[in-house]
Amino acid sequence: MSRQGDATVKEVAEYLGHHPETIRIMARSGDFPNAYKAGRGRQNSPLRIPWSDVDRYRKLQPRAAA
Repeated sequence: MSRQGDATVKEVAEYLGHHPETIRIMARSGDFPNAYKAGRGRQNSPLRIPWSDVDRYRKLQPRAAA
């Protein structure tokens, strides 16, 4: 499922099944290298994550054996 544009932390959290704070931590640690602060980039500006980063992250995750 490939989407265009950028997602909010909440959208990515719901898509990946993680808590929003986990997504923020992952963004800070480099799992989403193109994540950025929207607006003027202030500390409380919302984080945006390109869907392309989310898709790349999903492809790199190991699959559970069926």
